[in-house]
Amino acid sequence: MAKKDVVTQVELSCGGCTRRNYRTRRNRNNTREKLSMKKYCRWCRQHTLHKEV
Repeated sequence: MAKKDVVTQVELSCGGCTRRNYRTRRNRNNTREKLSMKKYCRWCRQHTLHKEV
């Protein structure tokens, strides 16, 4: 049986239009809660809060 990865790849979706714009990696041991970043959305044409999906 394989060991679960500590570092996982996650997708970030825009808070305004809910499109999935970015992919990033996060360490599950260091960051327990869901990831959220303020990033640029090219469809909204502004900086919005992107949350982990």
